[in-house]
Amino acid sequence: MRRLLIGLVIAATMVFAQEHAPAEGHKASAEHSEHDALMPWKWANFALLFVGLGYLASKTLPPFFAGRTAEIRKGLADAAAMQKESEAKVASIEARLKSLEGEIAAIRSNAAAEMVAEEARVRKEGEEAIAKMRQHADVEIATATKAAQAELRRYAALLALETAEGQLRARINGSVDAALVSGFLKGQNN
Repeated sequence: MRRLLIGLVIAATMVFAQEHAPAEGHKASAEHSEHDALMPWKWANFALLFVGLGYLASKTLPPFFAGRTAEIRKGLADAAAMQKESEAKVASIEARLKSLEGEIAAIRSNAAAEMVAEEARVRKEGEEAIAKMRQHADVEIATATKAAQAELRRYAALLALETAEGQLRARINGSVDAALVSGFLKGQNN
């Protein structure tokens, strides 16, 4: 293939070199007659060059263009696949964004419901704690009241004894005391 191309280039160079080389000693009419005589050879040379170049082109260009077409098609297929993938990602992200709004609303409603439930629970616990405190206070008050009543009874009894003793002492003088003692002693002797 290379040899044929090299041979065609050498032949074309020789033909053009002969055509353009001025011949010394010839006149314009001689050149014109030679020019007409070489014309069929020039056309044959041109046809041979054209066929050779056509042959080389037919052998090398189709695989080149087929490879290039395959590369372009592969690039287009890759680009289409990447576009589909990116469109799927965009659709997925948009769907997540749409669902995100719903999720945010659900979270807000859940948070509000949890806050209401927590407030009710805290209120209930507070009421229970207050009830327990009241009950405990009632028990302590009852215990303190009983203790105070017992202390008051003891104090009242002590006071009653002291008052009775004071009254007895006021009534008992030396003669009554002697009569009581002698009566007591008489009763013991009998």
